[in-house]
Amino acid sequence: MYRQKSPVSASLCLLAICIALTGFISACSSSGGGAPQYQGNTVDPSTLPPGTGAITFQIAWQQSSSRQILMAAAFNSCVDHGIGTISATVLSGSTTITSKSFPCALHQGTVTGVPAGSNYTLRIDGLSSGATTWSGQVAGVTVNAGQTNNAGAVVMTYVGADATSPTVTPPMGPNSNPAITTNVPITDRFNIVFSKSMAISTITSTNITLNSGAVAGTVTYDSASKTAAFIPSSPLAYDTPYTLQVVTCVTGSCITDTGNHQLSSASYSNTFTTGSAPTGVASAPTGLTTKRGNGQVTLDWLAVNGAISYNVYYGTSPGVTTATGTQITGVRAPAVHLGLNNNTPYYYVVTAVSDLFFGESLASAESGTTPTVPAGNPAAPASLAVDYNVGTSTYTATWPTVAGMSYNVYWSTRAIYPDHTAADNVIRYQPGGQFVHTGVTNGLTYCYIVTAMNAAGESADSMQVCGPGGGSIQFGW
Repeated sequence: MYRQKSPVSASLCLLAICIALTGFISACSSSGGGAPQYQGNTVDPSTLPPGTGAITFQIAWQQSSSRQILMAAAFNSCVDHGIGTISATVLSGSTTITSKSFPCALHQGTVTGVPAGSNYTLRIDGLSSGATTWSGQVAGVTVNAGQTNNAGAVVMTYVGADATSPTVTPPMGPNSNPAITTNVPITDRFNIVFSKSMAISTITSTNITLNSGAVAGTVTYDSASKTAAFIPSSPLAYDTPYTLQVVTCVTGSCITDTGNHQLSSASYSNTFTTGSAPTGVASAPTGLTTKRGNGQVTLDWLAVNGAISYNVYYGTSPGVTTATGTQITGVRAPAVHLGLNNNTPYYYVVTAVSDLFFGESLASAESGTTPTVPAGNPAAPASLAVDYNVGTSTYTATWPTVAGMSYNVYWSTRAIYPDHTAADNVIRYQPGGQFVHTGVTNGLTYCYIVTAMNAAGESADSMQVCGPGGGSIQFGW
């Protein structure tokens, strides 16, 4: 929920590491710069075998194009570079002393049981589909018995064999039918398919625009299909031409693949014209799919010509109809149904709404799935509240904590639902259930999502809360 409270003095100021994607380091907060903060890097000496110590490390990333190190990047480097696991190997000369693997999402690790000695080399390998694609090492590491020895930041550089640049695979166009250029539904979204897996954080509305940025919208990226999508914030106008454009680099912000290779062409574009205003009831939506998540279901369907919005009907038994299902109105695809019970099946149908005069279409075919918690993954924070202090221009986000977890706070000055990867900013590894955001602009809306992190990975998103705005704003159901 969102709350606004009377002015009080701020008691806490957390440092945020803000890294520009152009390949330079910039640390910022309301009180100036700061170094990346890492938790959980010490080991109880009593747990170490006699005569051994531990080596702790953090991983940093280097952009090959600019040779600049990105420390604790504001995006998830592991996702960007397609790395699920990092392998930490301790060597004495060419002899392997010990090796241990960690989830890359932790961005750090501790190798225990290393015999006391000097001049060790710590090598970190980033594994993508079982192959090493990024690697880095630190030499001259000394290990003291009964102590945790910090090797510092290990800089990761690309060592994969792939040297080709990605391209846009034509045609790029409406999700309902990429080949059409006329009669495009005004509620459609626009897809760009890439030839290679792309770095998610580089796929943004800075480089992908509709009508050169004149149309407000969000950009998402699906790594499985290598597809980005521009999703307009509101229905487009009838009988109007629109140009979808992809620009490789805008003021230094460049679209790259997981190996940091830039998109091959300077720009790509395609022009479409929307359909005319409806003259009757819209057709029933087709192509409804449901994808399960942790306490949520993601729905998608093809846009219908003449529809201005859609209604969703759902239930926990098959055979949902507009008469028996629970209705959610004013929805657009893709949509995420939040707050569901894991291990309970949910079934859905969707209808198209033309306008108040023509009303609602027939229902789509039914689709259903069962939400579930991925093995080992933490649950999403159960709730999220945001307080706004007018006097100090401060937002305070709070959420319930679970032992052993750290938390990521995603925020933007716009809606970032249904996918936290659309956020412009992220504060990683928050140790507790509070984030104080100082120096915000009075009257400007800020939106927040929080996720939990443990050794198994990252949870699903919390609810999204935006403020100010006179109450809770959750862009889910």
